[in-house]
Amino acid sequence: MKIRSILTIAFFIILMCQSYAQNYNSLVGARFGINTAEFSAKIALDNKNYLEGTVGIVTPQPEYTVGAGAAYHRHVHLNETQTLQFYYGFGVKGVLGDETGFGVGPQTGLVYLYKKINIGVDLLPTYFFNDALEFRPIFGVHLRYVNY
Repeated sequence: MKIRSILTIAFFIILMCQSYAQNYNSLVGARFGINTAEFSAKIALDNKNYLEGTVGIVTPQPEYTVGAGAAYHRHVHLNETQTLQFYYGFGVKGVLGDETGFGVGPQTGLVYLYKKINIGVDLLPTYFFNDALEFRPIFGVHLRYVNY
């Protein structure tokens, strides 16, 4: 009887821990900024490490260009249920259009998960190597579908 009680308590503790430890497998949606609109997809490597890819209209210069980007993000959970997360990382962007080049820089942002919806903001201060070295502080908001 004593072993059964211990096993029952242990089972409920494990069940509660797993419900808090669950996180998303992927996010798919859109990222918008000033003169920027991108399709965004993010996949989980584990509970704290993620890869993100973007494709769309990017404006590292005054002209519109089409671009693609890839980034690594490390997430820090800000609450117990992991619905609010801060992330930091590093990313690259390639652009084609009136000017062609690529950009690199750090990335940071906040992610809020509500059921199957992800809302977030980010800042991507990026150095673009076009005809000359240009710095662009790219700010954006995203709305994405959450796949658990």
